[in-house]
Amino acid sequence: MLHMDQRLSVRPELRQVLAPQMQQALQLLQMNNVELEQYIEASIEANPFLDRRGSRETPFSEMTDPQVSTADDSEEQIETDYEHQVFGREESSAEHHLSDPYIHGAGRHSNAELEEAWRYYQDSITLDRTLSAHLLDQLRLADLSPEAYAIGERLIINDINDRGYFTGDIAEITKELGVSTDRVQQVLTTIKQFEPTGVGASDLMECLLMQCEVEYPDDDALRILLKVHWEALTEGQFRQIADAMDITEDQVLQLRDKLGQLDPFPGYEYGRTPPPYIVPEVTVEKVDDDYIVVLTADSMPSVTINESYIQEIRSRKMIDEERNYVREHFDSARFLINNIKRRQDTILKTAQAIVDLQRAFMEKGVSAMRPLTLGEVAEKVGVHESTVSRTVNGKYMQTPQGLFELKYFFPSGVSSQDGDGQSSIAVSALIGDIIAKEDKRKPLSDQKIADLLNEKGIQIARRTVAKYREQSGLLPARMRRR
Repeated sequence: MLHMDQRLSVRPELRQVLAPQMQQALQLLQMNNVELEQYIEASIEANPFLDRRGSRETPFSEMTDPQVSTADDSEEQIETDYEHQVFGREESSAEHHLSDPYIHGAGRHSNAELEEAWRYYQDSITLDRTLSAHLLDQLRLADLSPEAYAIGERLIINDINDRGYFTGDIAEITKELGVSTDRVQQVLTTIKQFEPTGVGASDLMECLLMQCEVEYPDDDALRILLKVHWEALTEGQFRQIADAMDITEDQVLQLRDKLGQLDPFPGYEYGRTPPPYIVPEVTVEKVDDDYIVVLTADSMPSVTINESYIQEIRSRKMIDEERNYVREHFDSARFLINNIKRRQDTILKTAQAIVDLQRAFMEKGVSAMRPLTLGEVAEKVGVHESTVSRTVNGKYMQTPQGLFELKYFFPSGVSSQDGDGQSSIAVSALIGDIIAKEDKRKPLSDQKIADLLNEKGIQIARRTVAKYREQSGLLPARMRRR
């Protein structure tokens, strides 16, 4: 039985041990697998107790040490503290601001502004995304053959940079994929119709021209300025341009100001750069009638305790300072391995919950996607919503329907007459299908598309149709006419 002074000394010691582990856990959970691999590499360089796992080493799951403290607290209590402190204490400012008693828990009042603010926070998780993810979403909604889709993936992932510019070599891509030059050009032309306007351009002039077609479709003078007088414009030769175009210098400056309203780097609208080659963290496999999530082999970190270094240390006689160094680095190595295991478990459980809740998507594709919030997944997994938010950030899952970022599975909802609701992604797919089947001589207006969707029981306004159409990279009716 513990004496009073012993009991009092246990808890502070536990807190001191867990604090750096929790900080590291947060950091690891937010990393994608490429960033994690880089972090592990740096850790191995700095810590002699860490080593790469060879093919004959003990499996990763058996290598982790569940005891992260010498305290007498149970592992269950440690995990409870870990979950509470790591995933409950560091909410974002928006999340903290919206954790109002009128929004959460008993005593909820009907406050439309607060409800709308909370829904906006829940739904806006998908807004913080990479350019590649945004373009891949639009590619999936495009009416493309499997070959064209594969070409599009190659162009988006490898050849469109952070600015949104196409930097690839058509001849090289043609040779690599074994397709015709015309086919690659056709797919690139399709991508150039995606949002943000200007994406896929090969240079600044083309990027601005693409935006002029959308923003100033009737301004021929602006297009002439770009196509014919671009070099003079960049050199500030306004008088010469005015004489050549038979307009005043003030009119040239007005045209220049219009160009200043355009975005020279449309890709910068989106988030951080994704890994140059996307490796899914998890894969969905169909086993009998179930969809099971498994960790992808390529995403499994290969790190373990360096047993040979331990044997070397044991054979030495050390002074106190050396012992402290050894203990500190050995504990650090164990903490890292435990936190990697926790990260894997959290990703696996979160992904499985997403798959369970989006089962219809796994079977039928985007048209069957249901609205989903962080809260639903958090409740199913048994963690805080902030845990789910960190987990889905920058992680990808290979599904029967293709490769998707985990954030993709959290679309907002659109009301329907049956009360079940439709996801924004499913509605976007329906809009794309309607446009694909329309008479190209008489393309449908956004209002007509809204009317057709309302007839199907989907309650949607014209402006919402326009928003989803633009997000899918589909042109307005006047520009679809052939």
